[in-house]
Amino acid sequence: MAVMRDVAVIGAGPAGLYAAYQLASAGLEVTVLDAQERIGENAVCSGVIGEEAFVRFGLPVRPVLNHICCIQAVSPAGRRLEYRSATPLARVVDKAEFNRALANLARSAGAELCSGRFVDAIEREKDGVLLHFRSRQQAVRRLRARAAVIASGVNGSLNRALGLVKPHEFLHAIQADIPLGKDGAANPTEVYVGRSVAPGAFGWKIPLGQGRVRVGLMCGEDPRRYFAALLQRVAPGLDRGGAKVREKSIGQMPVGSCVRERILAIGEAAAHVKTSTGGGIYFGLLSAEMASAVLLRAFRKGDFSIHTLGEFERFWRAAFGLELWTGYLGRKLAACLTDGLTERVFDRAQGIGLLSRLKGNLTFDWHHQAILASIRGLFAPAAGA
Repeated sequence: MAVMRDVAVIGAGPAGLYAAYQLASAGLEVTVLDAQERIGENAVCSGVIGEEAFVRFGLPVRPVLNHICCIQAVSPAGRRLEYRSATPLARVVDKAEFNRALANLARSAGAELCSGRFVDAIEREKDGVLLHFRSRQQAVRRLRARAAVIASGVNGSLNRALGLVKPHEFLHAIQADIPLGKDGAANPTEVYVGRSVAPGAFGWKIPLGQGRVRVGLMCGEDPRRYFAALLQRVAPGLDRGGAKVREKSIGQMPVGSCVRERILAIGEAAAHVKTSTGGGIYFGLLSAEMASAVLLRAFRKGDFSIHTLGEFERFWRAAFGLELWTGYLGRKLAACLTDGLTERVFDRAQGIGLLSRLKGNLTFDWHHQAILASIRGLFAPAAGA
């Protein structure tokens, strides 16, 4: 007979772990199943998390490598637009250690964490769900729960089988941490734009401290040749043989429902990812927080129907649905620009003092106001035209 738990969480990334922490803290019996042999293993992420997230969610600070106070946008020809803040805008974390710190938080609340467990299928039953999972050492096993939370990232096999949400499209990201001694922790974070640099998105160079930087990019096609060119640009003398290069796909724009009876999909598994930057941590944590609140209400009512769990769909759309649409359309507009037009946009932005104009609209995690204000400022006809 399979063990019966209150909630089974599939995936031990930030969204799954935070949901487990919230649910276990409320007294539910929670089991987290993760495919990696060690939590945090093979985590691919820029590791940039806005200050608002640390305050709102009480995130662990030990994995923090550096603080970001200055961001420079760099054009294909090397023009720069700089935004500098007197206080930190964001922190850069060791993503593997960050996930493990969240895992410790979930354990301390009473959640059970099982690594090296790949969930093959979820069946809905009359009084719960039945999970089929396997490990490298064991045959297929089963676990029963009254509800399940899918937080397994971009691996959409469970979503497809259950008819759940899928991304409208994918971006492809690649990055590596490299030594670059001249770049200290206080140096600006650089964002590289342009069709020849990263078509459909952008590249980055993030100081980590101790003479190391995180270099990467995402784009709408195979990113490897663009990544090689970016490395040559930022570190021309680098011996690339020692750099550990990692890649991942990033889902963009959710299509379909995140809810089935007794089942919710959250975080990257629900394409709850910023469409402007590809960042998944902040919206993933928001998604986990809202899903946990909806599930706790369902347990109090004893009702796990789509009608009850469907509140989650309404909550996340109200919270960041507009952000997803605005970010997606803004990034698509930028992708239409040739390198020559991008240079003209930089000239225009410098000429009108765009970043000074945006100060009231710029926040690290919420972008729609800044995107709309930028479009108005950059593309509106000049006075008297």
